[in-house]
Amino acid sequence: MATVVFLQRDPIEWLGLMYLSATLKANGHRTRMVVDALEPGGAVESALREPADLFAFSPLVTDFRWVLGQAAALKARRNVPVVLGGTHATLNPEEMLAHPEVDVVCRGEGEAPLLELAEAVDEGRDWGGIANLWSRRDGVVVRNELRDLVSDLDTLPLPDRELYAGYPALRALGKRPLHMGRGCPYGCSYCHNARKRELYHGKGSYLRWRSIDGVLAEVEQLARGSFFKVLHFVDDGFGLREDWLVEFLPRLGRLLDPRPAVFANMRADMVTEGLCAAFRDYGAERFRLRIAVECGDERYRREVLRKTISDADLRRAARLLHASGVRFATYNMMGLPGETLGQAIETLRLNVELRPAHAFCFLYQPFPGTDLARFAVDCGTVDAATLAGGGAGSEDFLGTFESHSPLCQDNVVELENLQRLFALVVKVPLLLPLATRVVRFRRLAPVLRLFYQASQRLFVFFRRRVDAY
Repeated sequence: MATVVFLQRDPIEWLGLMYLSATLKANGHRTRMVVDALEPGGAVESALREPADLFAFSPLVTDFRWVLGQAAALKARRNVPVVLGGTHATLNPEEMLAHPEVDVVCRGEGEAPLLELAEAVDEGRDWGGIANLWSRRDGVVVRNELRDLVSDLDTLPLPDRELYAGYPALRALGKRPLHMGRGCPYGCSYCHNARKRELYHGKGSYLRWRSIDGVLAEVEQLARGSFFKVLHFVDDGFGLREDWLVEFLPRLGRLLDPRPAVFANMRADMVTEGLCAAFRDYGAERFRLRIAVECGDERYRREVLRKTISDADLRRAARLLHASGVRFATYNMMGLPGETLGQAIETLRLNVELRPAHAFCFLYQPFPGTDLARFAVDCGTVDAATLAGGGAGSEDFLGTFESHSPLCQDNVVELENLQRLFALVVKVPLLLPLATRVVRFRRLAPVLRLFYQASQRLFVFFRRRVDAY
C-alpha cells in the first residue's frame, strides 16, 4: 500500500482532500494530513517524520508560492514525487509543471487519478499514461486526456473526516463542510466554473446532484463521529434546486436534535417565497446565507462580471429574507478592472440599502486562467507577465483578498481605502457621507489599513463566540 501525505497552509478542513483521502483508504492505502499553520516546527518537518510515497498539495492561487517553497524543501531531503491538484492546477497545468519542484499535475476530479497514481507508485509501475494527469518525464511534458466526470456522486465514499483528527483545534470549531452536488451552470467571469465547463465539454454533465439519502447518511456519520454545530454547504448555489431543498430540510430537521445551523452560498435570484417558507419551518434563526452582490453597478455586473443578477433581484431577495427572519451576509469586490470610485461607492450604497447582517468586501485578485484576469490584462490594469508561472513570479501579484490590490489603476488607493471602511459603513449608514470623502485622502491609507486589520480580528472573535458568519 502507498502512503500519501497531504500538505496545506491554512487551518481549515478542505472537503476535496477528505474525498481524496476516503477513496485512497477505501482501496487500502494510507493518508496523513499536515497543516502548516498548526505545526510548531512547520509542515516540512512534520511531513518527513514518517515514510511517504507521494506528497500532495491542492493550492489556492494565493498559496502557490508557499507550495513551491514547501515542495522544494521536501524534494531536497527526500526523492518523493510531488503532485498538485485543485482548481488552480486544473486551469494552469503548464505553469505548474514549469517549476522543477512539481512532478505531476492532476486536472479536474482527482479521486480516480490519484488512486491510480498511488497504485502505480506502490507497485513500481510507470504512471505516465494515467488520465487527468500531466507530468514531466525526462524534460518532456506528458499531457493525458481528461476522463469522464463522475456521473453518480453517491458512488464516492463519504469524506474522510478522520483526516484532520490530529488537529483538535479544527474539530473544536464545530463547523463541518459538506455539499449537495458538484458544478455550477453559470459563467461568471471571475470564477473557475466557466472554464471548467469548457474543459469538460463532452465528458458528462458538469452539474450533478447527490441523493438526499446520501447527504443525510453523511450527516448521520458526522453526528456519530465528531462535534459540530454548523453544516457548511460549500456548493456554489444552495437554492439551485428548490425541490431538492424543500424535501431535504424537513428530513434534516427530524434527524438531529438540536437542529444544526446551516451556512450556504445562495444567488439572489434563487431566493423564493417557497424556499423562505422552508427556511422558516426549519428555523429561520439557524440559517446563515451569503448573497453575492460583487458590484453595485448593474451594467458592469452583467457585462463584465457576467453575473446575471439584477439590482431588482438583490432587493427582492433581501426583502424576502428579512421578512422571513433569515440572516444573510453579502459578498462584494473592490478594485475590479476599470472600476471607478463612483462605481465602488454605488456598491456600498446598494449594500446599505440591502441591510445585510454583515457585508464582506474583498479586494479583487486576478486569478490566472479566469476570463476576468484576461480582461484585466486587456485593459492594461494587470501586466501579462505578472500572471506568468501561475502567479508565482511576482511578489506584487498575490497577497490575499484583504491585503492589497495588484491592479495598476490610478484610483487603487482610494478603492483600497473604501474596502477598509465598507463593513463599518454598512453597519452604521450615517457614516456614508463622511466615508466617501475620507477615502479620497491617500495619506490615510496606512491608518485605514490598521483599522481594518483590527476590526477583522474583532469580527472573527465575536463570530466564533456567537456563531454568526
